[in-house]
Amino acid sequence: MNTPSQPRDLPTDLAERFDLWAAGIAYELGFWTHWAQTRGGGWPDEYAARMNPETPLVPWLADRARETGLTHLRVLDVGAGPVTSIGYVPPPGMTIEIVPTDPLADAYTRIFDAMGLKRPVPTVFAPAEELSAFLPEDSFDIVHCRNALDHSFDPIRGLTEMLRVVKMDGQIMLYHNPNEAEGEGYSGFHQYNFDVEDERFIIWRGAQRWDVQNELPVRTWMRARRRGHVSVLIQKRKPMPQERESRFRTRFAETSRALTNLLIRRSLG
Repeated sequence: MNTPSQPRDLPTDLAERFDLWAAGIAYELGFWTHWAQTRGGGWPDEYAARMNPETPLVPWLADRARETGLTHLRVLDVGAGPVTSIGYVPPPGMTIEIVPTDPLADAYTRIFDAMGLKRPVPTVFAPAEELSAFLPEDSFDIVHCRNALDHSFDPIRGLTEMLRVVKMDGQIMLYHNPNEAEGEGYSGFHQYNFDVEDERFIIWRGAQRWDVQNELPVRTWMRARRRGHVSVLIQKRKPMPQERESRFRTRFAETSRALTNLLIRRSLG
């Protein structure tokens, strides 16, 4: 573990923010390559569970699935890594469709295909910050994210996009290690801390703090707890406002320019 350091404020320049995030890609790909090569490394039971299509849904998700009263459930697992960790078999009397997404999905596919490893449900490409560009809005009953949103380059934007793709009265389930960026010295993907203060879900970094419920664009019901992990349940209570095509085009242009400038900067050393 790195020695914690006081981070500077996040840069407003999008290319710089991408650069901070991209610093963690090599480590992440190396970790999962070793995980696949060694069949889980120090976590062989986890490897076996993730790669077994008969693994039941994890208990916290199974309980939530029962509470929906639905007979068919669509679940989005955001930042799933190469293989989802939520399980595959729903409670009796229910069918389920699981869609795991990750911004490194294409690299994971190359890694696992090269080893001849078949995943029960392959992860597909979709960054948390742009879910609605790749997935239909109002199309998932549950959106799940475990130890991944705090690794994004804009977690508030990621939550906003989760609200776009979850159905009305659908739920977002977050399960994260508390204040991980602080403990990891703000290295690689670790740029944000998640915590709970007075039952409020807080994202922070240095002097910057966001009370998440106040940052979201629509009214939600939210429950935040810290019992070892930070667990947050968010229910969508109002429809998301339609995003104008002009705003989507502007964001696409900003992203394209930022990524191009990042590539130029790196090519010039």
